[in-house]
Amino acid sequence: MTQADVRTQFEKISDKAKTATDEVKASGQKTRDQLESEVASAREKATAKADQLKDKTDAARDKASSQWQEVRDKWQAHVAKVRTDVKKKKAQHDAKEAVRDADMAETYAADAIDFALDAIDNAEVAALDAVYLRANADALKA
Repeated sequence: MTQADVRTQFEKISDKAKTATDEVKASGQKTRDQLESEVASAREKATAKADQLKDKTDAARDKASSQWQEVRDKWQAHVAKVRTDVKKKKAQHDAKEAVRDADMAETYAADAIDFALDAIDNAEVAALDAVYLRANADALKA
């Protein structure tokens, strides 16, 4: 991967964050049925991306850091558990339980956002390291 490739990949983070921000902002103007449909669609996309990432990391496991693979595996297991819990709770109609479910979903969203922000920080360090190490290698070859 070249320095330009690293930069281009890193730019995708802000593009994706902008798209997600726009979707979340627009969600306040939608009906419950529309939101339910969009949540299902977003969940399918996230699951597909997670599967792609898993396939990619499985293929490169020998080259990839086992620590990062462990973090990804734990995160995917956590996401699967929360999604299962949310599906179970969705069937409940009691108002108090619905409030607790909403609180739990909001807490989960906050945790996911914190995780994403941390991942962006780590992606920045990794990208800068990659660019620096490539520049260093090129300089040493010259």
